[in-house]
Parts: sequence; structure tokens; C-alpha cells
Amino acid sequence: MEQIAEVSGSIAYWLGVGVWIALLLAANFAILISFPGGWVALGLAVLFDLFTGFSAIGFWTLGIFAALLVVGEVIESLLGLVYVSKKGATRWGMIGGFLGGFGGAIAGSGAVPVVGTLVGGLLGAFGGAVAGEYLRDQQLEPSLRIGVHATIGKLLATTVKFGLSVAG
Repeated sequence: MEQIAEVSGSIAYWLGVGVWIALLLAANFAILISFPGGWVALGLAVLFDLFTGFSAIGFWTLGIFAALLVVGEVIESLLGLVYVSKKGATRWGMIGGFLGGFGGAIAGSGAVPVVGTLVGGLLGAFGGAVAGEYLRDQQLEPSLRIGVHATIGKLLATTVKFGLSVAG
């Protein structure tokens, strides 16, 4: 009878671990739609560690995970700006791309649930950068080129943030 209780306890434990891993993966993939999935994953890790008496993961690992998330947030905020500036954008294009990406993500969230945030952010970065550059220089072709680079920068920033969260 003792062996049955031990096996069923073990099955319940591993079932719980499997559910926890699935939730962590879902939270991390939510980053791709601009949901703060990394922070949700950290919260899940803290809860799991709390339930195991802080013996499964540990404070150092949780701290490193939190630090990676902070680095990811900073990189996401700055990478798009740095990338587009290196591609020749003016301050107007950089600010337009940043504000457009932010506004587009908000508008996209309301328009199309789930993927709208990412698509809206990318389109907004493009549109904002094009508008900013065009307002300054009144030239469409260079403005469109900067818009493409702003979109690439936004996509790179999201990818780096996702990678850092998964690494944690």
C-alpha cells in the first residue's frame, strides 16, 4: 500500500511539474504578443519555489532571472531606437518610430486580440518613423526606408527580449 501512495504522489508531483513547465512556456511565448510573459513566468517560478520550500530553484536563480528580465526591458526600449539611428534616422524618425510602435501596439490590442499587439506595434513603428522623417525632410523614399528599419528594430528588440526571458 505504501508503494502505491509513493507512486501516486510521484505521479502527482510530475504532473504538477509538467503543468508548471507548460505555463512557463505559454508565458514566455506571450512576450511575442507584447504581454509581460517574462514577469508572469518569474511569478510562476517564485510560486513553484515557494511550494517546494525554496529548494527547487533557489534565490540566486530567481534573482538572475529577474535581472535578465530587467535587461530585456531596457534592451527592448533602446534597441529599436539605436538600430534605426544607425540606419540614418533623424531624431524625428526615431521619436516617430518609438511613439508609433507604442501607439500601434495599444491600437492593435483593441483591434485584433492576441496578435494585434505585435502587428500593431510593427505597423505603428513603421508609420511613425515614416511620418517623422517625412515631416522633417519632405522626401518619401528615404522616409519609407527608415520606416522599414524602424520595423526591423522593433522586431529585433522583441526577439531579444523573448530570448532573454526563455534563457531565464
